Formats: sequence, C-alpha cells, structure tokens
Amino acid sequence: MRFLFLLLGLLLPFKGFMQVRSMESLDSIARNTPDIHCKSVKSIADYFLTITQDEKELSMLVFSWVAHNIKYDDFAFNNAVYSNPHPDSVLNSRVAVCAGYSSIFKSIAESANLDVVSIDGFAKGYGFKNGMPVNGTNHSWNAVKFKDSWHLMDVTWGSGFAENINGKAVSKSKFCDYFFDVNPTEFIFNHYPDSNKYQFLNKKITREQFKNLTYVDARCVFPLGFNADSIFVKSKLNVNYSLPDVFCSDNINFRIVQAPYIKKLNSDSKYYFEIENFGNSKVVLLNNQQLIEFDSKNDNIKYKILEHLSKGNLYIGIATDNSAEIIVSYTVL
Repeated sequence: MRFLFLLLGLLLPFKGFMQVRSMESLDSIARNTPDIHCKSVKSIADYFLTITQDEKELSMLVFSWVAHNIKYDDFAFNNAVYSNPHPDSVLNSRVAVCAGYSSIFKSIAESANLDVVSIDGFAKGYGFKNGMPVNGTNHSWNAVKFKDSWHLMDVTWGSGFAENINGKAVSKSKFCDYFFDVNPTEFIFNHYPDSNKYQFLNKKITREQFKNLTYVDARCVFPLGFNADSIFVKSKLNVNYSLPDVFCSDNINFRIVQAPYIKKLNSDSKYYFEIENFGNSKVVLLNNQQLIEFDSKNDNIKYKILEHLSKGNLYIGIATDNSAEIIVSYTVL
C-alpha cells in the first residue's frame, strides 16, 4: 500500500504539465500527415489516434486534414454534375462539393471514435444576397460532440472560398479555422439546418427569421469583434438592416470593442469607436481624405469620439507608410 501512495505521488504532479496543443500546431500536424497514413479513412484516423486521445484535438486534426487535402469541385458545382460523395470516392479523387466534405469528415471522425453527425440544410453562401429565398437544402456540414456538448463546424468553408469569375464559381484554397467549433449564435447567420435540433440554440429560430437575418460574412465579421446577439436583435427589429461592409485580412491583430453596427451614418451625429490592439499595427479612422488616429486609454485600448463627419465614407483601416488597408467601411450621409 505504501508503494501505491508513493507511485501516486509521483504521477499526480505531471497532470499539470500535460501538453495543450494550439490550433496552429494541430494544423501543422494534419497538413504534414505522411502519405503512408493517407491510404484509407481508417489509416488517417489511426495515425491521429497515435498523436492524441483528446476529442477536441482529434476533431481539429480531422478538420484540418480534410480542409487541406480535399479540393472543391468547381466543375461539379458550375455544371450541376455531382460525383459520388461516398468517403472512399472522395479520398480517391481528392475533390468534392459540400456533401463529400461532410461525408469524409464524418467517416474519419467516426473511425477516430468521435461522436459526429452530418447536417443538411440551407446556407447563405456563394452568391447570396439579402432578400433571396432560403427554400430547400443546398449545403452540408457537421457537428462533433466533445466535452459533453455539440460543436458546429463547416469543413467545406474551412477549406477556402469562391469568387465569381466570368459568371462561374472559382474556388480559392485558403484554410480558415474560424469554421471549426463555431458559436451557434454566429453559425445561425449562415446555416439553417433541416432539423431544428441541430441549431444548438437555447431558443430556436424559424426559417422565416433566418431569411430576415442580415447577410453576414461570418469569417470576417465575428473574429473582428462584432457581437452576434446585437446583430440578431437589429435584424429582428428591421428587415432592411445592414451592417457596415467588413473585409477579411491576414493583417488583423485588433478587436473592435465598440463601433456603430449600422452601415449608414449621419454627418450630424456623434459616434464612439473603441478598439483593442494586440500587435504593432497602426489602426486608424479615415473620413474621406482625413486620417484620424485613436486616442489611448492604455497600451492596448484605443478610443475615439467622432462628430461633424464629412459626407462620403468613413473607414476603419490599418495604416502603413504609404497607404491604408480598409477593414470596415461606412457610408456617411
């Protein structure tokens, strides 16, 4: 018995030193999976199980592997000629549309002993604009259960995005980990499941309410700091409500704490802006040709109260020596 107590005394301190892998390190592991382990769904899952037994980490490894290794099938989408979404077919061809992405993700995750579902529904994605109908089903995604709750993810959108070139969708491969484990209150702005139970919201919304939610490019808007609950309330109160234009950027290392949530500002009104800057970027406001720098609360928090704006445009941007990259765009009337 004394030996057992001694052994426990040796083991317990190590619990605090268990490695916590970052999203970046898991992504690197998945991207660099040796080819010998990519021959089958099972071999991929077995390889990931040698790396971790943690359900969230396993989910991220599967998400990243699929996002990096499966390319979107532009030809199938543009011509409505869809290939077999079976996981083995997707693994062999390495191309798919959303049904194939969802299918292979589910298959690998199940082989890694994860509790996972594929979800069909309607997504406000490529080509969608406010006011368009949201009938039927046009997309598939997944949810995985870990830490005793369900977590939403869209590996298709995590693999990249599409641009309209000469009237055709042309996909661009660009890994986006935002679509792994998305907050349900943010996910619902773009994804409406056929089965309400997969909304994973405390208060479910109807398809009509989903239709009336203002269109949001979630991968740009929510990581920047805009609050989903506030946007939801504004959309509910006014079907014509629209956010300012928000643009994705690889250079963003700040968060908007407070800013107007409407696209059109009045030149004779007063507005308050506050940001939290995590890096060395110089975040500024630009009203037409006038550059306005934020005042400092402390090293990280900056603020500015604006009134008597010039009519035209107001931007939140990242300033460089010769120019500024626009991140948020308002219209001043």
